[in-house]
Amino acid sequence: MTDKTFLVTARFVGGLAGLILALPTAFGVVAGAAAEELKVGLIMEARPAEQPWSAAIYDAAQALTKKNPSLKFLQSYKAYDPTSAEPVARQMLQEGAVVLDMHSFALNDVAHVLAKEFPKIPMSVSSFDPPVQPNLSIGTVSYLQVGYSNCWLLAKLSKSGKIAFVGALPIPYATEALKGCELGAAAANSGAKVLAGYGNSFSNPQTTREQSQGLLDQGADVLFPASATEDSLGGFQLCEQKHIPCAGWVSDVRRYAPNYGVVSAVTNWTIFLENLIAQHSSGKLEASTFDAGFGNGGLAAQPFEGEPGKLVPPDVQKGYADVVKALTEGKIELPKSQAHPCCT
Repeated sequence: MTDKTFLVTARFVGGLAGLILALPTAFGVVAGAAAEELKVGLIMEARPAEQPWSAAIYDAAQALTKKNPSLKFLQSYKAYDPTSAEPVARQMLQEGAVVLDMHSFALNDVAHVLAKEFPKIPMSVSSFDPPVQPNLSIGTVSYLQVGYSNCWLLAKLSKSGKIAFVGALPIPYATEALKGCELGAAAANSGAKVLAGYGNSFSNPQTTREQSQGLLDQGADVLFPASATEDSLGGFQLCEQKHIPCAGWVSDVRRYAPNYGVVSAVTNWTIFLENLIAQHSSGKLEASTFDAGFGNGGLAAQPFEGEPGKLVPPDVQKGYADVVKALTEGKIELPKSQAHPCCT
């Protein structure tokens, strides 16, 4: 990326030398002849077209680069394999990365090692552990709010009253999203039932497809492929082929189910990344947990636009907006999170 120089040159009549005025950048870089290039290391699980989880952080990186051209994201897709990811992370640090985001729970152990070894570099990992001072923050999502909001709407659209929920494995974020789903579905329809299944793979779309089909055979007529990893694409494809409403999360689900992706709690990771970059710029490190939710701007409702929007009646759209507003204002009581005990 070419460095950009923010200079205003004023030339005066009479042979006076030009005056150089330096403007600060959006992230507080010290004024000078050129804005300092800030390198951010980003290790994802997959490419944006392959899974919602990586797509959301990729979108945030693109948005921040557009906002501040001095930012340069060093990107890798090796997060599933810690043995391969660790040397990649080290290479990013050697290349001058001043922030490192390891965007997968698979890299939890690697993150702890690197954070201790490089205590002056703000780092983050998406895991279920508490943050480690001074520099290892946790980037996560309110899975309860995701499940609640999605399944409230799916329950309103279901004619059978049965919702299919399919995850990869019953690990903390999946079981918590399921709990939120059950609560949201019950709030929308006291007779609603959530049928759950797991495909036992984060990367194979066929396993989620098969589990989803099995739940549809049991009477479910709406589907929530809940892993947000590559396997979920099998569920989204089934929604398109069976013409049934589908829910997603983290990324806009219409990216994967353009005709039947009716609802998604979309994560805004720019807030989280900006905080890490600001810590580098100020030199004041403080690790924390960013629990993306509707209340802190970390989650936003996917708009009812395009073909999927036509599947949701206006009164249901309004009801969903009311649910999101209530979650935003903390008026819906949810159980304490077990996936990340710091948060609600």
